[in-house]
Amino acid sequence: MSVLESDLNVDEVQRRTLRVLWASSILSRGAFSAMFPVSVLAIKDILDNETWAGLGSGASTAGGAIAATVLATIMTRRGRNHGLTLGFTVALGGGVLGVIAIQASSLWLFLMAMALLGAGNGTSNLSRYAAADLSSPERRSRDLSTVIFASTFGAVLFPLSIGITGDIAESFDLDRNTGGFGLSAILLVLAAGTVFLFMRPDPLKVAGGVDATATRKSHAVPFRQAIAVAWSHPIARLAVVALVISQTVMVMVMTMTPLHMDEHGHSDGIIGAVISTHTAGMFAFAPVAGWISDKYGRLPTIGLSGITLIVATAMTALAGEAPEVLMFPGLFLLGLGWSFGIVAGSALLSESVADSERVIVQGAADTATAIASGTGAIASGFVLSMAGFHILSVIGMAGSGALMIHAAFERRVVRPA
Repeated sequence: MSVLESDLNVDEVQRRTLRVLWASSILSRGAFSAMFPVSVLAIKDILDNETWAGLGSGASTAGGAIAATVLATIMTRRGRNHGLTLGFTVALGGGVLGVIAIQASSLWLFLMAMALLGAGNGTSNLSRYAAADLSSPERRSRDLSTVIFASTFGAVLFPLSIGITGDIAESFDLDRNTGGFGLSAILLVLAAGTVFLFMRPDPLKVAGGVDATATRKSHAVPFRQAIAVAWSHPIARLAVVALVISQTVMVMVMTMTPLHMDEHGHSDGIIGAVISTHTAGMFAFAPVAGWISDKYGRLPTIGLSGITLIVATAMTALAGEAPEVLMFPGLFLLGLGWSFGIVAGSALLSESVADSERVIVQGAADTATAIASGTGAIASGFVLSMAGFHILSVIGMAGSGALMIHAAFERRVVRPA
């Protein structure tokens, strides 16, 4: 911490940071949630084939993977403000490009748009770590979870706007699916502006995690090296595994849910409501996940994530004709299991490596998570078309079981956090 920064009231900086992260999380998560349900339908219309319907989500997660590493490096040199502002600005270009791509029925433009929007989603994911920069160990999970909780408002509200944005788009003689992308661009402008104007002072600078005088080479840590750092610590390794499996299982099942329900005659409104219920599970109960993680430990909470995801995928595996009685609770629990894994895994990772390595390892972990979930998203389209939604859910169940077993094993051999 510099002399100038030592005069700051750290608690006040932390409170201000959390307020800014709250606002930017609502806006950025709302942007992604506004376009996600229609993106799957849009690519199906462009290709007239559901087999490759996971391509859009795959492109999005690829964009998020690249952004996580690049932005983590930028944050290490220049702070959270610069990294988050850049990420949201890049993503708003994706929203605009998405409108153009859908109107032109251009697959390549659409995939570029999804990659740029994925960078914004990756930026939103990285923002949770900013909540932990100045947080005390006994509050780390709860501070992380409050940022995730803030996403509830954007994630639940904006999928419900599918019908409205579609009607507005049609009133301008545009494809219905462009409405969600246009709304996402507007929300991302607001998110970028909020961070740029109000995240001052920068929490990472106050925490002493920025070295502006360091050489480019010294901070350009290769992805494999950063992962190796995490992998060398059993607890950090479990944290990365929890992030990867929680995200991948959630993305595989969620990505194909709109198509599965559309094939069985559900309206846009019902599909949007199911996705909203799912995102409520992801974000609305994050403070509960944070409280459990702080009170009972990171490892038990990760184990609870595996159990919850098993129950969720068991329900979706039984939802052969997409009955609402199974889709609503199944997708809700899918989101809740994700929340347990992400909150506890993020806190565990933040406290399991040295301060000098923390930001780079966080970025590498999010990159690994994005690569795995992106691969799963692409594969999910093939699994859906060739084997069905139930087999896709069983695959997710297997991954969830592996997470539960890993957490139980590490709890036996390593003292819990």
